[in-house]
Amino acid sequence: MRCWSKFFKRGDIVYRSIPQMSDDDMDYFWFYMRRDIFKQYFYELNGKKNTHVGYEDFMHALAALHRGNRCKITFRSEADNTLHNALCYRFDGEYYPLYLYIDGKTKKSSELQSFNTVVPNEWIKAVVKQKTPENRHVELGREEWWNDLEIYDNFKTKLL
Repeated sequence: MRCWSKFFKRGDIVYRSIPQMSDDDMDYFWFYMRRDIFKQYFYELNGKKNTHVGYEDFMHALAALHRGNRCKITFRSEADNTLHNALCYRFDGEYYPLYLYIDGKTKKSSELQSFNTVVPNEWIKAVVKQKTPENRHVELGREEWWNDLEIYDNFKTKLL
């Protein structure tokens, strides 16, 4: 188990790999993590729900990989007092930007934002949820895993 905790430490390895992954790569990796690794972090023993060290970073990495957990937000930064657009994902009730749009709306910057960057809710002016794409890797009977986006905002309530 220790190797997985190291692997997901701060989500760096998974998160930094996102720009190099195709949509299909992200979908496969997300499903592999959900199917094969999830149970290492969240398990039941003697009728009690338990977790292993690193479960928050693991869930953060899952949230970042899940292409259905994406939205475009418009926010006004206090630093430069101008409007910016970003492609974000939701985790633990907050918006984490993956990329900023350099032309304002369509062209993503090639620079991935820092793993722990959060757009403060008071800066946000608009949120447009992205349509959840299909994931061809999700096995029959496990579609709920892909469709349950609420888990990323409420995993402590739902899983602990």
